[in-house]
Amino acid sequence: MLTYTPPEMRAAPPTREKPWILLLLAFAWLWPGVFSHDLWKPDEIWFNEAVNGVLSGGSWLQPQVPGRQDGGMPFVYVWLAAWCRRLLSPWLTDAYSAMRLASVLFTAVGLTACGMAGFHLAGRHQGRSVVLILIGCAGLITGGHLLGGASVQFAAAGLCLYGLAVARRRAIFAALLLGCGWALLSVSAGWAVMAALMLAACLLPLFPVWRSRRFAVSLAAAFALAVPLAAVYPLALYQVSPEAFSGWLNHHVFGVFGGLATFSAAFSLPYYLKNLLWFAFPAWPLALWTFSRRRFLSESWGGPTVLWLAAVGLLLSVAPQTHADNLILLLPPLAVLGACRLDSLRRGAAAFFNWFGIMIFGLLAVFLWIGFSAMNFGWPAKLAERSAYFSPYYTPEFDVVPMLTALLFTPLWLWAVTRKNVKGRQAVTNWAAGMTLVWALLMTLFLPWLDAAKSYRPVVARMEAAAPAELRERRACFSIDETAVLARVSWREYGSLPFEVGESACGYRLIQANADAAVPAGWREVWQGGRPRNKNERFLLLQRL
Repeated sequence: MLTYTPPEMRAAPPTREKPWILLLLAFAWLWPGVFSHDLWKPDEIWFNEAVNGVLSGGSWLQPQVPGRQDGGMPFVYVWLAAWCRRLLSPWLTDAYSAMRLASVLFTAVGLTACGMAGFHLAGRHQGRSVVLILIGCAGLITGGHLLGGASVQFAAAGLCLYGLAVARRRAIFAALLLGCGWALLSVSAGWAVMAALMLAACLLPLFPVWRSRRFAVSLAAAFALAVPLAAVYPLALYQVSPEAFSGWLNHHVFGVFGGLATFSAAFSLPYYLKNLLWFAFPAWPLALWTFSRRRFLSESWGGPTVLWLAAVGLLLSVAPQTHADNLILLLPPLAVLGACRLDSLRRGAAAFFNWFGIMIFGLLAVFLWIGFSAMNFGWPAKLAERSAYFSPYYTPEFDVVPMLTALLFTPLWLWAVTRKNVKGRQAVTNWAAGMTLVWALLMTLFLPWLDAAKSYRPVVARMEAAAPAELRERRACFSIDETAVLARVSWREYGSLPFEVGESACGYRLIQANADAAVPAGWREVWQGGRPRNKNERFLLLQRL
């Protein structure tokens, strides 16, 4: 007997895609850059100091670096980093690597949530495409691997988008995701971002596909959960320290906009548009392709992504703070938009995108291998000269494990990009594989070279080596001014000589100044140094006359 089955009720055809390849690629992307290097600027040294404060008995609700305003440090990140360090260091890994696992965990949560949002909004297979697009974005690299609060915002944004994706089907689960995501945004990005995304969710019924009773129930339950959760932090802060609560309310409650007493705005749209070009590539070109298709607003994914981009984009355009990491809140909706019409990408466009990725990452990989030869073996000589110029503190070394890792990644990438009949999804996979290859080579072959240029350890070591004998033998002491926060933190972290803070009778003093700063009266310069190529940040060791 012949029967008719509607297309939407027919079983999906079997797929040739292998989920384990996505998991392997994500795993390979997550780990390089986490281990075996010192604290790097701009944020790692401050987050490490905040963790030190928490572990030594300081307030976990308001992590601080003495002498520095640190309202941009999410307490939940510092708390998790402190626990990772306490549980894993030193028996499993070093303290710095253990703390960076907090970024890995938050980034993994964000990738998983964004992938599930893509699965529920855009359909079968597209969740994988969302994750691959995100892995291919250069803007997620530093925030996902180094110490910093950007990974918390990414995880919170992913939870919010996942909650919206399931809000028309699973009310309780959606309320949990949205409520937790909004609350996490309140302590990581500020209440302004949380309020903007709440407003965007409330406007979704403007689109007919989102007008349902279940969505209204999900939204109401999410608000009922998010508002009390968001209030927990300020109430706890007030109970612990009314003064700290007042400082948070007046200076940090609105995130980049400041607080009640310091609220400000500025026209920052050109800055963020310029940085979006590299930060969110290839998400934004693929999203533009989706926008160019007809009737995209009638799809279930059209409303959430457009309203999200409008809300966050408006906030960034008037944000007084210009920092590229703030763009991380735009990555989830852009990645979902980029994945939605990926299968309809014209074969010629997909082939060009694939060729462009192979050329870019292939040339970068070749350059990194040649650069490794130059900085360790002196060939080619011109490149070796430039290598020494940019990282003069580096001493050539040959470590077998990073070398073997780099040798493993290179042929795997070659195998991945040699597939035939490349379409949209395969092109995105190849791009993500290329980004993973370059990041892995950079964090294996070039890691010691980068560490010598970005860490303050060589600077401290050179000061102690050049110090007078009485200082090295601890027959004399030196002091560091209270306002020289970076010097104080760096010498405490990497130095072996004890020092005093503030005004002191010590015969030596370490100061932090510009390169053209004059030596104070009554002192003479004994040593001057700083990180390579940084002329605006110098350290001077002075001796009292």
